[in-house]
Amino acid sequence: MWWRAVSQVELLKAGDANGLGSIHRITWKTALPYQLTFDTRMTRIPMSIIEGQASGELDGRGLWTLRPDGERTYVRYDWNVEVTKPWMRVLAPILRPVFAWNHGDGLKNHA
Repeated sequence: MWWRAVSQVELLKAGDANGLGSIHRITWKTALPYQLTFDTRMTRIPMSIIEGQASGELDGRGLWTLRPDGERTYVRYDWNVEVTKPWMRVLAPILRPVFAWNHGDGLKNHA
C-alpha cells in the first residue's frame, strides 16, 4: 500500500479519464484498536490540486496540493473532516491527545 495506515482501497465507481468523479472506499487501520472506513469522491483534479469529498465514518474534504521543488515534488495534504462514529464524537474532547498520537507517531510505528 502506498500509505502505511491504508489497509484497503476499493473502487466503487470509475470517474472520467483523469479520475474526476471516481469514488473509492478507503479503510484506515490505526495503532489503536479501531479502523475507519469512508468513501471519497474525487471532485477536483487539475495538474496541481486533487480534491476529494469524504463520507461514511469520516465526513468532510481532503485537498492535496502539489508543486515542483527542484527535482522533487512538494505535497501538502489538508484534511478537514469530522468523525461520525458516536463514541469518537463523545470522547474526542477527552481523548484528543491520544487521537493525535495515533494519527502521527502511532502510525509511524504501526505496521
